[in-house]
Amino acid sequence: MHAERPVPAGEVAKRTLHFFWLADCSGSMAGTKIATLNQSIREVLPEIEEVVKDHPEVRVEMRAIRFSTTSEWHVGPQAVPLSRFAWPELRPDGATATSQAIRHLIQKLDISEMPERGLPPVCILISDGFCTDSAEEYDRVIQELDQIPWGLKAVRLAIAIGDESHYDEGELLKFVSPGLRKEVGILKAHNKSDLLNHIKWASTAAVRSSSKSYVDDSVRGETSNQIVSNVVLGPPPAPQITNSSDVF
Repeated sequence: MHAERPVPAGEVAKRTLHFFWLADCSGSMAGTKIATLNQSIREVLPEIEEVVKDHPEVRVEMRAIRFSTTSEWHVGPQAVPLSRFAWPELRPDGATATSQAIRHLIQKLDISEMPERGLPPVCILISDGFCTDSAEEYDRVIQELDQIPWGLKAVRLAIAIGDESHYDEGELLKFVSPGLRKEVGILKAHNKSDLLNHIKWASTAAVRSSSKSYVDDSVRGETSNQIVSNVVLGPPPAPQITNSSDVF
């Protein structure tokens, strides 16, 4: 487990909140979907910074995983402080290796990679299609994610893009934190406005809630029950009524 950085005299002791984007850049994301995704994440970064200003004890460090036929770090594997984080352009191509992206996430949520006094991580998965890895592999990585302490206590949200027939809602719901599957479910983006609003709400609400939560200082992480958090999210934004040219 990583130790927190020493605190200079007179400064507020900070707790680290690790934030992960998992972004689909498969071929079906081409055009308006990928353009809106790139724009929305860039637009939300200053809003996340505004949320963090209300919590001077919190330090947000961000990474991003992109996935198409394979998965790789879009920003990472080392975390970048929010103040220096920039979103590189995603370019669409290939299939939808969602399982591989989640496996990258699991590696960084391992107890040996996380800070001793960190806050619940925020993990946002954005996709428009069915996972092209096998169903067995997908269920296997979800099971692993739910079993590791920081995976279980993370704020995990999923945004589905486009028509419901183009993705598996049940598949994406498995990624969502167990405690949020009924409260929030899948955030469905049928148009550009929905996608922008869902990305803004998911990222800012999750950071705000995680910043207000706690993780018991005494835990060492040997079992999932030893990490305690009290993350609560409010209701997600309502779908936007828009003109037909805005629909994915």
